[in-house]
Amino acid sequence: MAEQLIEEKMREAENIKETPIEFDGENKTAKGIGVEYMTAAESVGPGDVFIYDTLTHEKSMCRRTNLAHKLKLKRPDGSSVFTTVKPTKLPKRGTLKCMLHPDERKPLYDDWGFPTCMKSNLTSPFQVRRHMQKRHKQEYEAIKEEDARIERDKERQLRETIIGNAQPPLYVKEEK
Repeated sequence: MAEQLIEEKMREAENIKETPIEFDGENKTAKGIGVEYMTAAESVGPGDVFIYDTLTHEKSMCRRTNLAHKLKLKRPDGSSVFTTVKPTKLPKRGTLKCMLHPDERKPLYDDWGFPTCMKSNLTSPFQVRRHMQKRHKQEYEAIKEEDARIERDKERQLRETIIGNAQPPLYVKEEK
């Protein structure tokens, strides 16, 4: 019975049209299919289909040869992880942007030659940090080092100000 359902879903799977892949530095982007980052193994071809997460409603790509395996995946509660049926609900989208997004980036990043990232649907500061750690590792390290240097300079300046404003103690010689 389960095998018949999987076979039926495989037949109904929405094929993905071949889409030219544009290079934007180190990342490849497939325009028009809602996938922002792709590796060479994920390039869009005639054997690719869309699958949807049953909880988050996120759209993913899957090779037709791997579709049966993906449709058999189960969650701990026994429900299916993926389906080929397009959900009626949209996936939850955030409004936070990558630190390298044109609206968020600092002019210093241009001086350092950092790329621009158009990611703008992150849901939490944690996701922004993880996105930076995973997608822009070197840039994130450079930003962290610069922030640490600025913090050290502020602390040093504060210490120097405190020391400079300190008055030497007044000693009054007591007469006997």
